[in-house]
Amino acid sequence: MTVVAEAPTFLWLEITGRCQLACGHCYADSSPLGDHGTMSAADWRAVIDAAAELGVGMVQLIGGEPTLHPGLAGLVGHALAAGLQVEIYTNLLHVTAALWKVFTLPGVRLATSYTTRPTQPAMRRSRAGRARMPGPARTSPKRSAARYRCVSA
Repeated sequence: MTVVAEAPTFLWLEITGRCQLACGHCYADSSPLGDHGTMSAADWRAVIDAAAELGVGMVQLIGGEPTLHPGLAGLVGHALAAGLQVEIYTNLLHVTAALWKVFTLPGVRLATSYTTRPTQPAMRRSRAGRARMPGPARTSPKRSAARYRCVSA
């Protein structure tokens, strides 16, 4: 049997762990206490260049909340210049006027999600929600009860 390797066509780049919210169901365990990690803007540009060389057609910038990353506009511009489409997965809270201009560039699109009261129990039962749920299922001394609710920072 011969297996032919195929290049990925879509790549998620988790550029930050910081978020204005502290949602218990967050897969990334992001919060206002999160950081931007150890990768520099040059490191992210190198990843974007490598993705373009591999034939990736689109990158999604995620986090945390990517709009909190100080280099977001530059990373979007670099990805577009490399011929990639860009999707920004954002909670859309407190977006600056400068970032709205970036969001309207050709080749850029937005993605977001929302929940309503009837869907919150299902979110808490999700794999990520169960992993972060306080009580007998799982507890962590590093987390406070407030981290298990979606709250504005």
